[in-house]
Amino acid sequence: MIAWAYKWFRRFDKEGLEGLKNKPRSGRPPDVPQEKISKIRSELSENPSGWKAKEIMNIIYERTGIRYHEVHIYRLLHKWGFSPKVPRKRFVNTTSNEEKKQFQKRPRK
Repeated sequence: MIAWAYKWFRRFDKEGLEGLKNKPRSGRPPDVPQEKISKIRSELSENPSGWKAKEIMNIIYERTGIRYHEVHIYRLLHKWGFSPKVPRKRFVNTTSNEEKKQFQKRPRK
């Protein structure tokens, strides 16, 4: 039997179907205390217009003194339930022809 399959088999044999479910992992504790994170999250959710990742990165640094990489800011936002507020390509064809003509380049005179 393959090694990874044997591990699953032992878990099933010992605990049944419950043994096959993912178990919580402790991992590395976060650098920022939970109460500061919750304050930052509430501040971010109050602004309906959205935030840029660099702005959030600076807010976290100002409040906590800990600087996260911009990519990690996106991970945090996803974990907190925020979604990006940027126009997507799927909305290109929803405008009328008149609106599209307004954005076209005009020839120089």
